[in-house]
Amino acid sequence: MIVALTIISGCAKPTVVAQDLPLDDGRQWLDGRATPSSTSPDLLRAAAANALNQVAASESLLQRVIKAGPKSDSARRAHMLLSRLYLRQGQYQRLIANLDEWARQFPGGADIKDERAAMEQFRGLPDQITVARGLSNLSHGPDRDFAAPATINGKPVEYLLDTGAWLSVLTEAEAKRLGMVIREGAGFLSDPSGKGTKIRTAVASDLSLGAMSFRNVSFAILPDVEPFRSMPVGRGGILGIPILLEAGCVRWVKGGTWELGCATGSSRDSANLVFFENQLLVAATVSGTSVFGVLDTGAETTDLNANFARQFADALARNGVKDTTTIAGVGGTTATESVTLPTLDFDIGGTQVALRPAHVTMQRTSALGGKCCVGNIGLDLLLQTGALTIDFRTMTIRLR
Repeated sequence: MIVALTIISGCAKPTVVAQDLPLDDGRQWLDGRATPSSTSPDLLRAAAANALNQVAASESLLQRVIKAGPKSDSARRAHMLLSRLYLRQGQYQRLIANLDEWARQFPGGADIKDERAAMEQFRGLPDQITVARGLSNLSHGPDRDFAAPATINGKPVEYLLDTGAWLSVLTEAEAKRLGMVIREGAGFLSDPSGKGTKIRTAVASDLSLGAMSFRNVSFAILPDVEPFRSMPVGRGGILGIPILLEAGCVRWVKGGTWELGCATGSSRDSANLVFFENQLLVAATVSGTSVFGVLDTGAETTDLNANFARQFADALARNGVKDTTTIAGVGGTTATESVTLPTLDFDIGGTQVALRPAHVTMQRTSALGGKCCVGNIGLDLLLQTGALTIDFRTMTIRLR
């Protein structure tokens, strides 16, 4: 499918002009002018709802599309959107059931083959269950610490809250400490280095995060090698998108506090978060030019990529210094050619922040936004102000 994007410079919000964009590319719906109306086809309405985390509306419309014509091209595309929806919610039994029905109706299709190759590792995992929700005030450590206290299988932990993780993660030692049974498999976890690592899985019978509690929470288990083996007891874990979406809203406040399930922001705040495939994107401006980046609270640094280098070639030519940058991930580290700018200004949700310096690497790694964006947006940008709020109910991020 051909993707054609036009980014209009100088806008406060990226404007994406779509010409047959894939339905799981949420950038086309964020602007508002392309949002389907109540008379639009169900599939388009479902795609927009899916991109903006309107779960019930999207699922209902997608199921209606499939029921109306199980072997239609619209049904095929609806199955793809359901796969995106169920994965990020941690609904693995529903994910696999949808995958199997998709394969029955469209045997031999290239898209189902690709999806099966990526999703088969979740077969046998349970659906995550939310038992309770509620407003919570918790503590965090130093001012760059994005970890929150939780309890898993009755034991205290303090894990990173990571918007870049579509599956929560544990070290092998941590999983064993928590009494979890490690399930053999052939899974693979991608990472910013581009190397990734093979994983196994395990399921926590119960998890509590403040006033929220869950059952059947699935984790990717990292191999028992360095540096994972040496991680401090109780810190070797990540809570990913399936948990964060259920929280609804998370607010990190400088000085040591978290608010989970926080109040929804002003209705005047326009959505600036959107789902693209299996990534969460943030709309921003860089030196007055509209861009998208992958929102990644699991990354200490913001890593700009070859897409940025192409879009801002003049600025790099004027002010950049050639360099080499090391990018780290769970699979190891990768050194890549880069250009360093002394400073780079961002506007995120109406707040000005800056990278000093800014490293622009000449790579297009998917985890760093290579398919969609100018890079990932990490904690070095996100935690510059007094508070960071990520509201999945309104799909907004605010730095205030």
